[in-house]
Amino acid sequence: MALDFGIVETFINEYRDAMREKTVLRHERYKILQALTERLRGSLRDYETFEKELAAVIKVIGSTESFEDLRLQHERSVAGVRNYYLEEQTAADVNDLFRIIRDAITIKVLKLVEDEMIRDGLGAAPCDYCWIGLGSEGRDEQTFVTDQDNMLIYDLKGGNAAEAESYYEDFAARAVERLNEVGFSKCKGGIMPSNKKWRGSVEDWKKRIGDTLTRATEELELLDLIILTDARLIKGGRRSFDTVVKTLFSLLAENRSVMQDLIESAIMMPTALGFFGRFKVEAEGSNKGKFNLKLLGWSPLIMCVRAFALEEGLYETNTLRRIRLLRQRNMIKKEVESDLVDAYLLFVKFKLTNQIQNSGEGDPSFVNPDILGPEEATRLRKGMRVIEAFQKYIHEVLLFGQPI
Repeated sequence: MALDFGIVETFINEYRDAMREKTVLRHERYKILQALTERLRGSLRDYETFEKELAAVIKVIGSTESFEDLRLQHERSVAGVRNYYLEEQTAADVNDLFRIIRDAITIKVLKLVEDEMIRDGLGAAPCDYCWIGLGSEGRDEQTFVTDQDNMLIYDLKGGNAAEAESYYEDFAARAVERLNEVGFSKCKGGIMPSNKKWRGSVEDWKKRIGDTLTRATEELELLDLIILTDARLIKGGRRSFDTVVKTLFSLLAENRSVMQDLIESAIMMPTALGFFGRFKVEAEGSNKGKFNLKLLGWSPLIMCVRAFALEEGLYETNTLRRIRLLRQRNMIKKEVESDLVDAYLLFVKFKLTNQIQNSGEGDPSFVNPDILGPEEATRLRKGMRVIEAFQKYIHEVLLFGQPI
């Protein structure tokens, strides 16, 4: 039984005539309400059972003492979420479930690595640290396939900087390898704390961000700053995390040049829609005749929503919540909110379906328009047009119509 409001809609459709009938007697009204109660109770029992099973999985993850067992738990969890999605068809739930499960796995991996460091004679951590999710992990938008997008911040508190850096260099390298072992693939772009660029003390991070945004030196690129705006704390002290994030957002708000670059980058991203509503496909290669839905649909939507939210001082990371907050601020109309949410969920649905169907073969980001049904093709075209209209709106509202 679905864990959504569809049960109420279905019930209303079934009993609509009876509920509108003005001569329905009290005992008949009672029977109708009793039927609704029984359906709701059944749905609530299903929900409670599911939540108990999820809590049991998290408990098992927390008590697991080997990386091999954690990998098995991860694989079983992915299979479980896949079955849930096939039954419920709710993309937002998939994102939320993977946040809960993968955060628990990550925290356990880090704890085991801490123990490993002690066993190997390297001692306990010389100072507190926090492990942070970036990318889809930071935005609570993970799907069946995931990779590592993380950064590490440690708080010296007057301690020995060289000692701390030496420890966390080793720690980060081990953590990245262990996360890979349990099923979190390494980031092809190197956005991992084993890369010194994505590891440092609180002061290191404040300096990197400050120097980049004040143009003193460009230790970070525009793309790095964009990635940092999706940061989410997974493990460790919130004080260190908040200090770095507040530094980033405060300096971003002051630096109009960088903000304009960010906005322009978002609104210049192309979609897969070409002339006369045709999809722009690859002309050659293994994906000939297909288009990349991630690069030409999902990514420009994410980028535009992020840029608009940052411009408005909204420091939420999740795309759907960013859209909701923009509507609450009256920066977008209700119908725009609805269109953006529909486009996002549509793109994620294609992403999830492709990942299930591909089973590791080929790039699930690519879609072949020739095998799309008329309704699917129409919905995708509408999603692309929603993005293009939103890009024009952002241009008019944030850049005041100036040429770019």
